Amino acid sequence: MNRFFITFAALSASGIFTYAYLREWIGIKLFGEEVHLQIDNPEAPYFHSSEDLYLLNILVFGLLFLSIFGLAVYGTWKKKHGLVFLTFVLSMLGMFVVMINGAIK
Repeated sequence: MNRFFITFAALSASGIFTYAYLREWIGIKLFGEEVHLQIDNPEAPYFHSSEDLYLLNILVFGLLFLSIFGLAVYGTWKKKHGLVFLTFVLSMLGMFVVMINGAIK
């Protein structure tokens, strides 16, 4: 039962972040969706200063979580539970990096 929850957490955590970041990047680049930057807000993160920096930021994090998600799928498919746990830990560290990145002004 413990392996099931770790597998579920590893796949869902990295998968949700992959979807969120890549969906936003694809929507802006391919479908012409509007970018909502907080240029006037002094509390906004540094990557809200320009559209190019914002797009690069979400692309980098999207690809980071996509690689973690791919590794989690591979580990689940091959039944390598140590690798799945590693991807869970990497997902949590990735979320921490996202929070640190958002805190930089």
